[in-house]
Amino acid sequence: MTDAWSLYDRMIVQIPEDALVRSVIMGAHHCLVEAECGSGVAALHRGGARLRMERGWVGRSLRELAACAKSWDFEVASVGVAALNAWHNQHERLDALGLVTDAESTDPFVFLAPVAARMAAEKGDGSRPRAVVIGHFPYLAAIAEHAEVVVLERASRADTDLPDTACEYLLPGADIVVMTGMTLANKTMPRLLELARDSLTCVVGPSATICAPVLEAGADLIAGSVVADAALAREIVTCGAPLHGSGALEHVLVAL
Repeated sequence: MTDAWSLYDRMIVQIPEDALVRSVIMGAHHCLVEAECGSGVAALHRGGARLRMERGWVGRSLRELAACAKSWDFEVASVGVAALNAWHNQHERLDALGLVTDAESTDPFVFLAPVAARMAAEKGDGSRPRAVVIGHFPYLAAIAEHAEVVVLERASRADTDLPDTACEYLLPGADIVVMTGMTLANKTMPRLLELARDSLTCVVGPSATICAPVLEAGADLIAGSVVADAALAREIVTCGAPLHGSGALEHVLVAL
């Protein structure tokens, strides 16, 4: 296994040193970082060490705030991921990565459904491809129609969920692997990408950082979000309301 921190460092160093933070908001469910280059969001991941968020970030370097993604306090790391997204998840940078503009839906599971169907047809023996989904997502029906789906979840939400430690056993040999972008904050992404190196691998969710280092580390598809309405995003995050379906975010897909 290569140095796990190298993924983080390559993402952080791409942020210009002179890009400055304008505001940092940590809500009940998400955090928002506004910078001179744009805004970024991430789901608030709880757990890890209790190191607390440093104050006084306004006017400081966005790159320095993004380095908080390496914190072992997962709430602090979530803010760091939002800072990464304030730079990387902007249209002027996404166009060069292979932005998918002709998809019928930006829902990654709808996008993957025909892929799973093709995999099943190629098997030719009546079996279905195996999809491992890391993180409990509510909309798995599209892909489950064509694949055997196993959900790994640190905090089990259903009787069929398996603990996330099962990744070491289930990811090798999987046909499709889908992981939440929150794996960057909890430090499991480098290992998960390595385990899934022979699979069609997707990073999804509002926390997903859409950038070349994640693709180079093994992701084939990144389904993330661009802040489309910064004022609305700020209001929603501050109030602790859910961002999904609010219109504050534009959901986008980048594929190799």
